[in-house]
Amino acid sequence: MKILMAQTTPIFDVEKNKERLIKIVKNNQADIYIFPEMYLTGYLIRDKILERAISVDSPFMKEIAEISHGKIIIFGFPERDEFIYNSAGVAYNGEIHVARKIYLPNFGPFEEKLYFKSGDYPFLLSTDHGTIGVQICYDVFFPEVTKIQALNGSDIIVNISASPITSRNLFEKVIPARAIENTVFFAYVNWAGLQRTLEFWGGSMVYSPRGNLLYKAPYFQEHIGVVEIDLEEIMIARNLRPTLRDTKKEFFKLSGEKN
Repeated sequence: MKILMAQTTPIFDVEKNKERLIKIVKNNQADIYIFPEMYLTGYLIRDKILERAISVDSPFMKEIAEISHGKIIIFGFPERDEFIYNSAGVAYNGEIHVARKIYLPNFGPFEEKLYFKSGDYPFLLSTDHGTIGVQICYDVFFPEVTKIQALNGSDIIVNISASPITSRNLFEKVIPARAIENTVFFAYVNWAGLQRTLEFWGGSMVYSPRGNLLYKAPYFQEHIGVVEIDLEEIMIARNLRPTLRDTKKEFFKLSGEKN
């Protein structure tokens, strides 16, 4: 299975970002395509979120859905519903599913609680390419999110991010831990370059279920990379270190697929 990691630099133009996404998908062969948090608008747009938020059933989103047959496309956007959410669109087989950010940072340069409502449960989707758990940036620092996704059958956890340089050290420590704890593949895609006052460090990465680094994008610059993974590695890892089997499942609320 091939995963494309689209570590992009910001363009604060929704139409241009959509066209760039479509071009990347059409010009590259992969099974899963991943773009950063708030990809369609850029991350640091502050109160413009209110005017640029996009509903899932808009013609704009349908253009992305139309190119998703036989593949999965994951991208961040401000979602307009009853409230506004920091969401990931998960386009698959002509439909758009939505993963909403659960933990909204409101410290330092982050002001997400001023604009967004938080999601209510970790997202999973069963596909022909395995079961995918999708989370957004700060969610990774709460181990219950990844654990619930893994206990409910996730093979691959995808985290889309808008992480500035001040957070680099923390993300590079916690992501391999999440892969090892849950014996899953973990794919992380970040922005690169400057957005207004924040510099995003890039460094998109993929870790194996045993914590081996399979792919690392360069720091601070745009980079499109493809990494190949073998889902059979998951069973090998779980036989060698059965952390999911030994998890006290009564500690977690388990449910079926969320989409």
